[in-house]
Amino acid sequence: MRKVLPEKMFKDPEQSRLTLLRNWVLDNEVSEIEMNERQFWTFAQLQPLAEKPWITFMGRALRVPKMPADAQKRLGIDDKGAPGAI
Repeated sequence: MRKVLPEKMFKDPEQSRLTLLRNWVLDNEVSEIEMNERQFWTFAQLQPLAEKPWITFMGRALRVPKMPADAQKRLGIDDKGAPGAI
């Protein structure tokens, strides 16, 4: 089930922790994570270098629908299941 990340989560880089996201994913049975661009970049900053380019978290696809399409394509997070996608 696709879930939108709560607005307050990953808003402040100083208070953001991957354990919060991990617990949220497991507690809410999330299969896809949708977040805004600011949350995405805070999340990306916390990721270990080996995890980049951040297209998934715990095997769940990340979606950032309001990020410019070109940026999404370069990062590999564009929604290939969206209408009109090939």
